[in-house]
Amino acid sequence: MPSKLRSIKEDYIYYGAEFNRSLGDNIRGVMRKLEKAGLDVSKPPHLTTLIIRRPLSMSWADFKAIIRSMIQPRIGSVFLTSSTGRMFVCSNRGNRPGRFVRYA
Repeated sequence: MPSKLRSIKEDYIYYGAEFNRSLGDNIRGVMRKLEKAGLDVSKPPHLTTLIIRRPLSMSWADFKAIIRSMIQPRIGSVFLTSSTGRMFVCSNRGNRPGRFVRYA
């Protein structure tokens, strides 16, 4: 009799975030603020990139608001890639400032 394979549901979604013009141009300060907001953050060797772990208990709208608050109001931007395969860009320049636009 074959054994049933259980699907293991993760409690987190992982994101790679590439910040351009973060608040104060200080990626370590952004890391501290994200951790205070309840996200698990690690920093790979690349200077402006963070690996962010969002708990499923946090809504996507709350997560977007937190990430959006980490970039400079007039010229900041962030590129997010998700462990689900989706890509988002939020730029405060252009005709859609502060909106997350999905590219994949």
